[in-house]
Parts: sequence; structure tokens; C-alpha cells
Amino acid sequence: MIFRRYHAILLGIFLLLSGAVSYSSFEPLRQSCPRPNLSLVPRHPWIALTFDDGPHPVMTEKLMTVLKREGVPATFFVVGKMAVRYPGIVEEMAREGHEVANHTFSHPNLSHVDTKTLLNELGQTREVIRRLTGLDTVYFRPPGGDYTKSMVKAVKKAGYRMILWTVLTNDVNGASVEVMRHRIMTQSADGAIVLMHSGMPKTIDMLPGVIEELRRQGYHFVTVSQLMGFDHSLGGTQPAPLPDRPVYPIVSR
Repeated sequence: MIFRRYHAILLGIFLLLSGAVSYSSFEPLRQSCPRPNLSLVPRHPWIALTFDDGPHPVMTEKLMTVLKREGVPATFFVVGKMAVRYPGIVEEMAREGHEVANHTFSHPNLSHVDTKTLLNELGQTREVIRRLTGLDTVYFRPPGGDYTKSMVKAVKKAGYRMILWTVLTNDVNGASVEVMRHRIMTQSADGAIVLMHSGMPKTIDMLPGVIEELRRQGYHFVTVSQLMGFDHSLGGTQPAPLPDRPVYPIVSR
């Protein structure tokens, strides 16, 4: 069971590949992720729903309405300049129990920037998240999934952790509701990280049915921090909770 829980987790952390990768060229890496107190891990599959970009002033609000109604926590990889533009939405994410993570400040292709620019992009957004939510994060996802070997080394040295995905819905490329649902239901496994986007109407339409199907299969919805084994809202050093029951419903703070 432990192996089955871990085998689908994709970590961008410390991933030392040469060259750049992207949504189109990326192949998931099957790699284990250690968790504390393994004997306490409940015997049910965990899955993390993640949303890139935004916050979008209309679509992200609709997305959060669906998640609140379904009682599902998610991880939002926000763009710093958009968070500055719509701070109330980011604050609402945190209040409703979602994790707010880093998607850079201006959404550049990180494989084409120097180290100083890279760390500035991450640092600015990290500070915006801290100011709006009162919480810190070192988790980030590179825009477009583009990164290089030297970039990974630089962010590792700076204390950041790169998170990619195991399930790519292709919502940003116009995938239909049926295609997205098929991808999630056929590619998900225990420890899956599903990549979606904040501003996609079809993603919002697809979510309720997929959440219902995943629950029927026994999945419990968690944030990326919980899935990775450390909850950075607790200061970045304490093990994340390992509940023996579903993480939902969300209790607003």
C-alpha cells in the first residue's frame, strides 16, 4: 500500500535533467516521496487538485465556489502581479483553506532567464503571498513547466521546491470536458497531482462530476504541502497532518 501511495507522485524537487522541458515534452517521473510517521498514513488514496495562473477576477471566484460547495481543498499556483491586482481573491483562498503557492511574478519562461531574475520572480511572489495570507510558501511551479538543470540547482540552493504534476488535463489548450474527465480518471493514482488552470470555464464545468467520481473511488483531497509531507503554513518545518478520515469539508478560518 505504501508503494502504491507513492509511485505516482511527481516531484520537481531536485530534478536534475539536462535541457528544458515543457507541457508538451514532459514525461512524468515515477519517484517516491518520503513522509513522516508512515505507520500513521491512512489506507486510502490521496490526490491534490492544483490550479495555475490567476487569480482571474471572474473565473477564479466561480472555481472557488465549486470547491467550497464540494468541500475540496486545492492548491493555487498564483502569478504575483495578478495577486497584487486582485488581493481579495488570494485572501479568500487562504480563508477557505486552500494552499496559495508560487507561479512567479510575471509568468516568464524560466528556462530563458538568469538566476538573479529567477530568484527575484519567486521572491516577489513569495512576499506577496506572505503579505496577503500571513503564510509562507517555498513551493512553486514554473510557468509552462519550462525549466533547466541550472535553474533547478539555483532554486534548490535558495530553498525553493519545484512542483510539477502527474496528470495534465490540457484545459489551457482547449480540451473538452469529456477529454479532461477521461484524463483525470484514467491517469490518477494514489499521490496524483492534477494540473488545471484558474481561468478555464470548461474546467469549472468538469469539476463537480470528477470530484464525485474520485470520491466514489475512495480518493481524499489534500493540498500539495500535505501530499509532500510538510505543511509550510505551519512554518515549513513541521510534518503535515496525516488524517485517518477525509480532509474535507473545508472549515473557513
